[in-house]
Amino acid sequence: MGDGTTLCQTCEDVAVVEFLPLGMQPACLFLEDATEAANEQAWPLDLGFCPRCSLVQIMEPVSERILFSGDYHHIAGLTGGYREHLRGLADELARLHGPGSGSREPSVVEIGSNDGSLLDELAVRGFKVLGVDPNGVESPGGSPVVKEYFSSEVAARMLSDSGPADMVVALNTFAHITNMHDFLSGVRSVLGDNGVFVSESHYLPDLLESLQYDFAYHEHSRYYSLTSLQAAFEPHGLEVFRIERIPTHGGSIRVHAGFKGVHAEHESVAALRDYEDTLELTDATVYRQFAARVEDHRDRLRDLLGELTRDGARIAAASSPARAVTLLNYCSLGPAEIDFISEISPRKIGRLSPGTHIPIVHQDQLCGPGQPEYALLLSWHIADELITRLRQEGFTGKFVVPLPEPRVIS
Repeated sequence: MGDGTTLCQTCEDVAVVEFLPLGMQPACLFLEDATEAANEQAWPLDLGFCPRCSLVQIMEPVSERILFSGDYHHIAGLTGGYREHLRGLADELARLHGPGSGSREPSVVEIGSNDGSLLDELAVRGFKVLGVDPNGVESPGGSPVVKEYFSSEVAARMLSDSGPADMVVALNTFAHITNMHDFLSGVRSVLGDNGVFVSESHYLPDLLESLQYDFAYHEHSRYYSLTSLQAAFEPHGLEVFRIERIPTHGGSIRVHAGFKGVHAEHESVAALRDYEDTLELTDATVYRQFAARVEDHRDRLRDLLGELTRDGARIAAASSPARAVTLLNYCSLGPAEIDFISEISPRKIGRLSPGTHIPIVHQDQLCGPGQPEYALLLSWHIADELITRLRQEGFTGKFVVPLPEPRVIS
């Protein structure tokens, strides 16, 4: 609006209430060299909430065509824990929506298919699969990918080429797109009459409770509760009929939706609806308290790191997920505080971290000779898995877990 008011991305007629400014933040793209770093773009990352539907959202979202225009550096199937998660999801989808004895292959479209890890798992379970991802690659299993941004226009072409899909899947993608209603219009058009839309997204109550402000970055325009998802689906004739809380990414929800009246509502939906009613997610007090905790955390984390290095000890960081961009930039942690960030992803090694420009090196440098005394776990939400792996590979120092409470683990 011309008066500076930001309207809710779902409701479109309700003013969003800002509650947490996280400063100027870059995209989650790693930089090739100092020249590229000098020309890096950044945008304000300010969070607000809708007092009607509870949707938490970025006040000024940046188009995904800018954020994902280059070589996206985050690979879905890289960690063992997430690969196991995808296998479990494929098993569940096969059990709930898979092919029956002697029936045809049900068709699945995955939006944001990344490296095709889930597509391959579904294919071996009897599904006919197709991915849609502008930066997607053909998977090891050969699952096909349409290299475009999903939209209502792309969905119309896919429907014409391949017919309606029995299932549409979007894992941690529904928050990435800028135009949510065009996205849902595309899902509606490509989905068969009895079809199912399965999505996974960060779950807002988990994020608020465990102080996960690092969940907020430009590639994530929105942060969902069941309440806000129902409000988003309703104009498109979709409704949630099954929901499950899952531990991925520090707390997420897996949602099954379909056309109104087609699928019987599972008891899980009413149970979560009742739970959210107790949380008062449309009350500004909830978000003001969260913002105060975030500011306090920044000071306590910087103080802890300062104490650890006061006697000459060195700190490096281990792994660099997208969420690390917000944590490092908001807390002003750069090369002066962090020697380097270790990685196993070939797409990140040899580059510089977004915004803070910390060198990204191979994990051998963290675990080999001359290793630092402390490793800051930027993928703190999988701390147990990461600690086990780093110990096996030779890291002998101590670990710093930044969230939800800054602490040192020997």
